[in-house]
Amino acid sequence: MLQGEIQRIIDMGVVTRLNTRVGKDVSVEELEKQFDAVLWTVGCKAGRPLPVPGADAPNCITGVDFLSDFNQKQLHTVPKRVVVVGGGDTSIDVASVARRLGYSFIPSAPDDNASEGAQIGYVAHDVAALGVREGAKVTLTSLFSVEKMTAAKHEIDDALREGVDIQSGVMPLEVIRDASGKATALKMCQCKMDGMRPIPIEGTEYVIETDLVVSAIGQYGDLTQGLEGLNNGRGFIDTDAFYQVKGRKGHFAAGDIIRPHLLTTAIGQASIAADSIDHYLKHDQLVKRPKVDVHHFNLLAKLKEAHLEPEPFKAVGDMRGTSSAKFAVHNYEDRSAMEVIAPVALFLGHFGFTPRLHRQSIHVTAEEVLGHFSERMVGLNPEEAITEAKRCMSCGMCFECDNCVVFCPQAAVVRTPKKEATTGRYVYTDYGRCIGCHICADVCPTGYINMGMGE
Repeated sequence: MLQGEIQRIIDMGVVTRLNTRVGKDVSVEELEKQFDAVLWTVGCKAGRPLPVPGADAPNCITGVDFLSDFNQKQLHTVPKRVVVVGGGDTSIDVASVARRLGYSFIPSAPDDNASEGAQIGYVAHDVAALGVREGAKVTLTSLFSVEKMTAAKHEIDDALREGVDIQSGVMPLEVIRDASGKATALKMCQCKMDGMRPIPIEGTEYVIETDLVVSAIGQYGDLTQGLEGLNNGRGFIDTDAFYQVKGRKGHFAAGDIIRPHLLTTAIGQASIAADSIDHYLKHDQLVKRPKVDVHHFNLLAKLKEAHLEPEPFKAVGDMRGTSSAKFAVHNYEDRSAMEVIAPVALFLGHFGFTPRLHRQSIHVTAEEVLGHFSERMVGLNPEEAITEAKRCMSCGMCFECDNCVVFCPQAAVVRTPKKEATTGRYVYTDYGRCIGCHICADVCPTGYINMGMGE
């Protein structure tokens, strides 16, 4: 799927330049000379280390590095005891992968020439010679209680079921190291939270013995090697509401490098950034964006596409009514300021009850988790996916149900003639017949019709 998306972009004429690090192989100044606008979508590929003494031990790594090594097939096994510090989705991913990889006892020392990721396990040829693999003891610690952890609840439940020991309401104090500098334990204590700041509780200190410490407490962008000027001091890039980089004309940013969040968030930000870049290149003034910034159906654009745009306005004669004028657009409400359609605006009697189709979840026990890399969520089949999609009520949109036409007691709501109709212009109102009874709004299933005096 990803390869297909990349190919689609290339087929549009986008030129790619691979194996090039901006800032090192090509400077930001060179980019500014070659291009009129720059969009930074570099993501957050650096994990935050533990902010405690001893965290620079060679067997203290970040969750980002751990998962990267696993995905690149550099990591095939883990030490016998693993402690993951976090509480979010990344920490759950690390703990789940560690439980699946398991521990294999190898009498010989690891390969000194192995990659950095292989330092926490062994290289592939070592693993190939292994015998029996055992389940690793994996402990996950969180500042918050289990109920308040930021990870998805079903992910937490799966981790507990798979044998991960979750210790909540605790904070790390120090990484305890041996004479060689390697971490052997993590000193912890109970804590209470003051907002997002943990406060240690004296007298509750204890130690978790471990062979590997994984810090999954956050991510930031790698803004080094020539990109320091973009860094806001916290490993991110600051932008305004139009996703323009603050203080750098012609520079824009989107995605996790602004604030790590959902994939859909990054896609939305990039869409707005692309629109901002278009305005910037045309030297157009950027207009204020709506509070809820999403794509909106634009009837005027649709009418123009269908060659049905309104005629130019001319002030002639009595202007008190516009129901028959060709310069005005009727039966259309721009709801960009009201993104949420309240249930009271819907005519729920139009919809029959259709139960939701839930995806099936495959539960893996602690005894079964070792080597289990199959999908745990069973997706809907095509027929089920279509059935589930049909449950959408199209809130705030017209899906041409004819209720307004059928139930209008004055026959004032009429279908638009085919030669004048297009998406968004399905009916029109004869205001010589309309008495403002609101019945059309009452029977509108989606809340599309909003009675008012116009603009």
